[in-house]
Amino acid sequence: MANTEYRDAVRILFLLVEGSVENPDSDTYSGYPRRFEGETRLQALDFWVRYPDYLADELLTQYDESREQALLDAARAIFDDNEPSEKAIPMLRRYFGAYEPLDTVLSILAVAGLVRPVTVLHPTANPRHFLLSEAGIELADRIVREHSIFEWYAGRAKLVLKVAGGRGGSALKERQHQQKEYHEAQLHDLIPTIADRVRARLEEIEA
Repeated sequence: MANTEYRDAVRILFLLVEGSVENPDSDTYSGYPRRFEGETRLQALDFWVRYPDYLADELLTQYDESREQALLDAARAIFDDNEPSEKAIPMLRRYFGAYEPLDTVLSILAVAGLVRPVTVLHPTANPRHFLLSEAGIELADRIVREHSIFEWYAGRAKLVLKVAGGRGGSALKERQHQQKEYHEAQLHDLIPTIADRVRARLEEIEA
C-alpha cells in the first residue's frame, strides 16, 4: 500500500480525534468512547489542512473580527514556513465543493480497529459519523511522541478545529464557497491556490 495512503490515514485520524465528542450511544460506548460527527464536516476540515493558504485567509478574517494576535501569528507562520508550496495537497472540485473519497483511508483505520463508520438514520438525511476506539485515540498520541514528522499534522488539526469553532459541515462548506477561486473552480479540476492574494492581504494588515 502506498505511503501516501498511510499518511492520509494519519492525517484523517488526527482530525477525527481532535474533532470528536463523547459518544452518546450506550450500545457502542464501551468499544468506541468518542464520536466524530459528519463526513461533510470532516471533508471541510481536511480541506483547510490540505490548503494552508485558504486556512491563512480564514485566520486573517477571524483576526479582523477579533484582533486576536495568535490568529495573525498563525497566518504569518504559514507563509514563513512556505506551507502553501510545501504542505499543500490538492483536492478536486466536485459537485458540492472540494471532495475526496475517504473509503480507502477509512478502511485502513477500520481494519486496524481504530475507527468505525456508522450511518445515523434521520428523517431528512442519513449522516455518516465515525466512532473512535480507545486504541485509535492512544495511537494518535503515540504517533506524535514517536514520530516527530507527524507533529505538524497533529498541530494543524488542533488549529483547524479552533478556526472551525462549533460550525458543522454545511456551514464550513458555505464559508469555503465564499472564496471566489474555490466556488468557481470547474468540476473535476483541482481547487486553485490563493497564496499570492492571501500573502498580499497579510502584508497589508501588518504594514
